[in-house]
Amino acid sequence: MAVTIDRTAYGLAEELLACFCAALEETTAGAPCRCSLLPGAQVAADLCCDCGNGNGQAWVRVDSMWPTTARWPQRLGEPEKCPINLWAVQLELGAFRCAAKVDNRGRPPSAARLTRDAEIVLDDAAAMRRAISCCFRTADEPKRRLVVGEWRPLGPDGGCVGGFMQVTVKADDCCPEPGP
Repeated sequence: MAVTIDRTAYGLAEELLACFCAALEETTAGAPCRCSLLPGAQVAADLCCDCGNGNGQAWVRVDSMWPTTARWPQRLGEPEKCPINLWAVQLELGAFRCAAKVDNRGRPPSAARLTRDAEIVLDDAAAMRRAISCCFRTADEPKRRLVVGEWRPLGPDGGCVGGFMQVTVKADDCCPEPGP
């Protein structure tokens, strides 16, 4: 049996991931150990410190998608004739980095280390904004419609700290074709 991939949501997520991973390479903390598409409703803070080359993890995941009307991204509220051609795809991108912790003697991190963590997290937030602003502006789609959500912090949790953003992208998808 052939495996099919929803090219609408997957393609947009894959495109944003490539832009985000590239933007993170130019940040204070540099490229993370893992930069990947993630499934599910939540992201586990499981790869932040001591992960080899790099620092932390970054992701893009499909948060939700819904059929929409010509007044995009308004949710379709009335019965619609098939096929539904317009979709809103909400993507989440985020990053976790290694956070300062209490040391083995019970001493809290220094103010300088906490400030450094804040610099890293906010530089990652800037990389998220750059990825969203620049990624979907191509020759084929120079004015793809976007609704950009707010940036929100995550953690600290288990030695990880970071943040995430959401962006809703317009997808014209008449009778989506299955992927490979």
